[in-house]
Amino acid sequence: MKMVFIAAGKGSRLSLVTNGIPKTLIKLLDKPLIDLLIQNCLDVGIQDIVIVTGYREDLIINYFKDLNSNLRIEFVYNIDWEFPNGLSVLAAKETIPKGEEFLVSMSDHFYLTDLLNKVKDSSLAATIVNVGIDYNLERIHDINDAMKVKVKGGDNLINFMSKQLTDYDAVDCGVFKCRYEFFSILESAREKARYSLSEGCKLLISKNNLGGVNIGDSFWIDIDTPESLEHFRRNRQILSLI
Repeated sequence: MKMVFIAAGKGSRLSLVTNGIPKTLIKLLDKPLIDLLIQNCLDVGIQDIVIVTGYREDLIINYFKDLNSNLRIEFVYNIDWEFPNGLSVLAAKETIPKGEEFLVSMSDHFYLTDLLNKVKDSSLAATIVNVGIDYNLERIHDINDAMKVKVKGGDNLINFMSKQLTDYDAVDCGVFKCRYEFFSILESAREKARYSLSEGCKLLISKNNLGGVNIGDSFWIDIDTPESLEHFRRNRQILSLI
């Protein structure tokens, strides 16, 4: 199973502290965030990595140039990187063998191995995509910007997804397990000029094909603002988890 990391965006909200480098190369605990995310993959037995680049792809590729590891890393350039992130997932289509399941992760979300394992081990028997969701709303750092979901009771199917929801059960944590068919869904969304990953997920919702994976107490945080980065760095409890 391959992991697809979305690392194409500019990260405008973090630009004051990143000095123009891609968000995934920002250092947490003296390591670039992408290193921590890749270590999660190794810990759960994933060695095939696809990194979708865009903004300053040279910095990401050069970072990995001299890295010695057991990883097999493929880089895919998303020419439309300034558009929403569903196009980055579509850019990775040629790297995924037809019919195979794969994982997708934001590359600016920090999480630990236990969260990845829960999503990786979830079943796609009744869904096309499963996404990790967090019911612990009180710990979400920036709830206003979070992708909120409403879950159908009893079967873990998601029936609403939007940052604007006022009645919601959980928050999408940015880690997905997908069937190959998801590419067709994203292509259908693109034809309607709906380019984001969440728009593709909304098409799945209309067909009862988007599942939620309860991540329980697994920790995660979206590092997309100076405030969230500072929150991570000053919180000793977070640092002790690593």
